[in-house]
Amino acid sequence: MKEEKRDKTTKKSKGAWTIGWGWMITVPALAFLSWATKKGIKDALEEEHPSPLTILKERYVKGEIDRNEYEEKLKDLLAS
Repeated sequence: MKEEKRDKTTKKSKGAWTIGWGWMITVPALAFLSWATKKGIKDALEEEHPSPLTILKERYVKGEIDRNEYEEKLKDLLAS
């Protein structure tokens, strides 16, 4: 009987070591992942997209479209 009591008391005497030190790694890791996810979503939403006119000008400069097609598409964009 005394041996059983000693086993129970020695387990309790470990104190903070029995709480589970994994929480000291898990909680900061989850906090970091939460912050990184929020930052990534915010950056993706705030990303600037070029205007249709800018895209049209870039395509003309690269030679993807000729002058006639550029002027037609320019009129369409300015009309809308």
